[in-house]
Amino acid sequence: MAFVTPGKTLGIIGGGSETYLLEIEAKRMGFRTVLLTKDENDIATTGADFFLIGELENVNNLDEIGQRSDILLYMDEDFDSVILSQLEKKYNVSQGSYLLSIVQDRYIERTFLNKLNVNVPPFFAVASKDDVQKAVSMIGFPCILKPIRKYQSKLKNVILYREQDLSQVDDLLKSGTYILEAWISTKEEFSIMISKSIDGKVHTFPMIKDIYDGKTLMSSLLYQKNDPSLEAEIQSVAIQIAENIDYVGIFGIGFIISDNDVLYVKRIYPGINYSANVYNEATGVSQFEIHLRAICDWPIPEIYPRVDAATLKIIEGTLAQSLELLETKQQWKFNYYTGFKEMNLDNRDVGFISVVADNSEDLDSDISSTKIWRVD
Repeated sequence: MAFVTPGKTLGIIGGGSETYLLEIEAKRMGFRTVLLTKDENDIATTGADFFLIGELENVNNLDEIGQRSDILLYMDEDFDSVILSQLEKKYNVSQGSYLLSIVQDRYIERTFLNKLNVNVPPFFAVASKDDVQKAVSMIGFPCILKPIRKYQSKLKNVILYREQDLSQVDDLLKSGTYILEAWISTKEEFSIMISKSIDGKVHTFPMIKDIYDGKTLMSSLLYQKNDPSLEAEIQSVAIQIAENIDYVGIFGIGFIISDNDVLYVKRIYPGINYSANVYNEATGVSQFEIHLRAICDWPIPEIYPRVDAATLKIIEGTLAQSLELLETKQQWKFNYYTGFKEMNLDNRDVGFISVVADNSEDLDSDISSTKIWRVD
């Protein structure tokens, strides 16, 4: 894989709002983009120089985008890692398939982290009610059944609170494979981004505080001053993981802190992670630029927070409220995705707001005053 110069064409597998932002950054850096998406209404089609509509895992579609591109990258975490490994033999796929093959399977991901002595919630693979009962005897209640395959729509997470809840296990296990994981009562959540270059050099970037509304990430905050021991521990875990994966580009790691202050790795994010959009305002360098620099073999800058900053997700359910704030929050930067169409899907991502302040107290106060987004 050689140095990729401006003027070359990047083939992008998978659309969505993050792909749209990546395409805009690629244009700024001098690249052309070709997109393969399965959705003709995908916002990413408006940012690409050329796009193909079709199934992402169709061989003919992949060959077409591969032949049109100087380098291929995936943006869909559910893209078949086996197919990606086959693409590596024909085209320039800098990211590789190794990390994707790990993170798509919860059992493989947690086993990988266990081997590195990285702290994860206790877990067991389960295939029968007997397996679940044995695992519960070691983990205890509450615990959670999670499909082994992360990215699927039919199987759901199920929390088991008591012995009586085991009655629903048999039917669940008939529909797919699961792991049983200890339920960790969570006090705070954080994430961090790491880049790995073609020569194996690892860079870690500032840690981010993540605020969820249920399963939806709504706020990401980056502070200039953090608990130094926590930040050092997160950085150390991130470096250890990065050094043990075959991968090129940026990727993220999510962490949770339990109520008794134990740090656990929640998951690994291959490639771009929504929460890291906060880097752009806080440091002046976007995660998209870092990702493209790494896969194109450009040098990676060291980045530091210059201000306290936050990214607030705008979803269709808060669109009207964000437009009201647009009239009053003159210092806030409102980013709406060009060409999005309202679909009456409350949780659909339609943009984000960037907020900066000189200190964390002013930042938190400014955001909390909206009563829409939380800071803790």
